Amino acid sequence: MEEQWVWVPFEVDKKFDGYRIDRFLAQRLVGYSRSKVQRVLADSRVMKESRPAKANTKVRTGDKIQIAYLRRPEAPLAPDASIPVLFEDEDLLIVNKPADLLSHPTDKIVDNTVLGLLRHCRPDLPKLHLLHRLDRETSGVLALAKNAKTARAWTKHMENHRIQKEYIAIVRGHLSPAEGVIDMPIGRQGGDIRVRQWVKVPGAVPAVTKYRIIKHLWGQSPQIGLNRDLERFPCTVVRAFPQTGRLHQIRVHFAALGHPLLGDPLYTGAGEIYKKMIAGTCTDADRISLGFARVALHAASLVFEHPRTNTERHTSAPLPKDMQALLKSSPI
Repeated sequence: MEEQWVWVPFEVDKKFDGYRIDRFLAQRLVGYSRSKVQRVLADSRVMKESRPAKANTKVRTGDKIQIAYLRRPEAPLAPDASIPVLFEDEDLLIVNKPADLLSHPTDKIVDNTVLGLLRHCRPDLPKLHLLHRLDRETSGVLALAKNAKTARAWTKHMENHRIQKEYIAIVRGHLSPAEGVIDMPIGRQGGDIRVRQWVKVPGAVPAVTKYRIIKHLWGQSPQIGLNRDLERFPCTVVRAFPQTGRLHQIRVHFAALGHPLLGDPLYTGAGEIYKKMIAGTCTDADRISLGFARVALHAASLVFEHPRTNTERHTSAPLPKDMQALLKSSPI
């Protein structure tokens, strides 16, 4: 079978501004040393803004970087696979991303991603640009541009804080006060979990999240019977309004307050269950101990100034059934 390659996109965060591209990628890619990155660059498998990059190429905030990975086999999409559309016009496509779906391709998963799914069900839209990303387990509003001009305008609006995001999260414990501002810089924590971020670490960059409590309640584990002590637990439903866009920002900020999101294996404790998931040793009891089957985070709404018309629009996605089921008799 002929080898197939897939181009995986990355965007340069502010904290990497001015880095050589080999240093940036060694920091950004899991399992890649700087020498390995340099070999990838020498093979012309890295593009910066659609041009081949050299090891000493400098990157700037917002630069679009693409890396070619050898494509691996994956499960095919169902013929009727689709994704709900919340808003669409000649410039934008805004969808309701399901949980457990990657936003963009990786070296392992191409078709079973938002972009892959849209290529499958919307062949009339061959040139879509992700305008932001949601973690794999996060559901909700996700915006894409149909052309490069709209994508550039959206980026400028983001830089000028003209795009507002609202999330609904369910966190462990009864959080207080009723509303607040979490102002804690975020950066890579280091250690043996390379993707884990944390607050006030060396190299951390500013990160601010506003929040407002919706209600306190007692949750009930959806997998009753395996551990009777965990059938009910205190939790808090909050609206979160990130003022910056750091990796895992909402998850990190609430975990730093001592209230990790339900279902979050990476930021509950020191990430022990995440390590088990990576090693393939995670048990049913481990997942149940997290209180939810996935990270309890939903991108509820997006308020933005339309790049072409300059009119304000508000797009929202309903709370998914799994989070509603957790709330049971107390829906939002």
